[in-house]
Amino acid sequence: MYAFNAPGAPVVLHDGPVGRSEGPETPGTVELRFAPKPGLVWRLPRTDHTFDPLPDDTTLHIARPYGMAELLAQHRSHEEGWSNGAALGDAQAPLQRLIAHWANLPALRGQHDLVTRIDGVEHTTRCGRWSQETGGWKITLDIRPDHSSIWKDLHQTHVYAITHVMELRRTDGSVFTSDQAQPILQALHMGFSFALGRWVAPMLPVGLGEQDHIRWEEWAARLCDPAKAISSGWWTHWDSEALRTLVTRLVSACSDPAYAARVNRQLTYAVSVTRDEGFVEQRIMVGAAGLEHTLWQRFVLSGDMTPAQYNSLPAHKLLRRALQSTSIPLTIDPEHLPALAELAAARKRDHGANMDGADLVTWVRNKLVHPTGAEDDVYRFKGAVTETWLLTRHYLTLLILESLGYQGAYTSLAAGHRYVGESAKVPWATSNATEA
Repeated sequence: MYAFNAPGAPVVLHDGPVGRSEGPETPGTVELRFAPKPGLVWRLPRTDHTFDPLPDDTTLHIARPYGMAELLAQHRSHEEGWSNGAALGDAQAPLQRLIAHWANLPALRGQHDLVTRIDGVEHTTRCGRWSQETGGWKITLDIRPDHSSIWKDLHQTHVYAITHVMELRRTDGSVFTSDQAQPILQALHMGFSFALGRWVAPMLPVGLGEQDHIRWEEWAARLCDPAKAISSGWWTHWDSEALRTLVTRLVSACSDPAYAARVNRQLTYAVSVTRDEGFVEQRIMVGAAGLEHTLWQRFVLSGDMTPAQYNSLPAHKLLRRALQSTSIPLTIDPEHLPALAELAAARKRDHGANMDGADLVTWVRNKLVHPTGAEDDVYRFKGAVTETWLLTRHYLTLLILESLGYQGAYTSLAAGHRYVGESAKVPWATSNATEA
């Protein structure tokens, strides 16, 4: 619906008459800007009321194909401001399909070649269309033809661009509403971000009814990070089958709103702890909260333990039980985690403690959160805090994947240095195959 933007360039949503609750209708624009970060902004021409007091907020009245839309907005000045976004149109209108614009996705390896026409000339992109049918929905993702060139620019300039267009339909051709599509958009937003280890987003969804008339749209800036050439996440972006498996599991989770809400919270923790931004100590705290949330669901909400039983066990024992039940290794690999291996050896030598991965991530976290004057023990082993972060995100990601029933490939997040594309089957899939 909207043209692909140049890296960092805004997407114009409206350019025409705009009414305001405190003034007459004037020409104006509404844009989704991407610099310095995504945000919805509006601009009107200078008026004679420039020196009047600014109201706290205003309502913009904008003519859209389905009627007059109202957009709640805030002032930066009399001529411009921002908006936190809104869903416009009829949320219950019957839709034939929904179009969304993905920001900052890498080049996915689709199942089909994509043929586009640019200035009257056909252009073929190998493996440019990724599609999947799951849970009664058909999802189609098309890459922009010049992705390879703009991706390089994105990485160099640290900005944003629309990289893919997505179409969402019902597999049986039936109509649906935007309210029914929102859980799928949310699942895809969270799932793709979880896989990549950074926020990517389906922006500016547009709902189309009969004869492709616009019936509903969302003007908002969904959570999105700058593009990265190298993924921080566990998924290799050319592994189409792994992505299809993950999407199937997440769409299936949408059938239970309460469960979907818990999964989305866990995915938020996982993305936040995987992103290599902020202080390492901060990431460990977020990861610990994510593990706590995941363990509570695994043991208490499942009925395996009562709250009293759960609270009677220390964190390292709960984590160890979860890791053992999913065949996730507890040993510390000195090649990938040398500082933690050194820390464990010192603890055994000086205190007789036999510490595995569950012990170490909880012990380091407790030293950081509850200092007793001996927190320097953690920093005495150079790299131990960073490796605790790596191991924490590794455990959290694997436990989430196992809870979703995922059986595909996984790139270890416990290794600070890894080869691009290096992956293996998740440990429980290997364990199940061995037992069979």
